Amino acid sequence: MIGQSALTQVIGSRKVLTEQLRYLLKAGKRPNIELRLIRSDTGWNPALDGPFMLIETPSGAAVHLENRKSGLFLHEEADIRMYRQAIEMVRKETLSPEDSAKRIADLVGRMERKE
Repeated sequence: MIGQSALTQVIGSRKVLTEQLRYLLKAGKRPNIELRLIRSDTGWNPALDGPFMLIETPSGAAVHLENRKSGLFLHEEADIRMYRQAIEMVRKETLSPEDSAKRIADLVGRMERKE
């Protein structure tokens, strides 16, 4: 899940951003990736606390947190449950994968016309 405002922040150049957006569209077509945009009108949601990844395997689940300096894995069931709830809260504030891909493709088209 990606905040919509991240899609328009140019760091580097417009060409770099366009390539990154194309990469997102390509990655979103993979069967193990669900690309969703968090609507910009949602206000606060748990995704604003920072990035995290819920990793589920046949042997169990873990949450991976990462910041500028280090990473951390959480394995306790209470922690995992809290992050699953956060995912559901954020998911309610997102566009569908199809609408997210359409919005990104539209942005790519607009950026290419400006180049």
